[in-house]
Amino acid sequence: MTKILQKPQPRVNSLTEPFWEAINREGKLLIQKCQEGVCGKYIFYPRVCCPFCQSSKLQWVPAKGTGVILSNTTIHRPHHEGFIAECPYAFAAVELTEGPCIYTTLLGAPLDVSLVGRRVTMKPEQHGSNQKIPIFTLV
Repeated sequence: MTKILQKPQPRVNSLTEPFWEAINREGKLLIQKCQEGVCGKYIFYPRVCCPFCQSSKLQWVPAKGTGVILSNTTIHRPHHEGFIAECPYAFAAVELTEGPCIYTTLLGAPLDVSLVGRRVTMKPEQHGSNQKIPIFTLV
């Protein structure tokens, strides 16, 4: 009998819960934005204070869910056995339209070629029975 391995799941806590709830319930990508007047920068990953001005005045705001690939690679050997069935797959660093960088799988992207500079859009993808994660596709 073949053992089906579960993919590792995100650790949802009080800090990250708004991010995961938005993906799961509404299919929306939320990021934080600093509310300090002089700063106003967008932030990802979720934090308790702004990494630029150290203000704790952060608010969750919808992101456009679009961006540009900064770097990409093809995963041939995954970091966890739960991803073996998906190999090989494209993985990338994406600069969101709002500015922050997010690391993501690229769904349906060509493998072993540079995709730097290509535009992408976010698509929520099922990642386990009760969890979705943001995945990106080429525009």
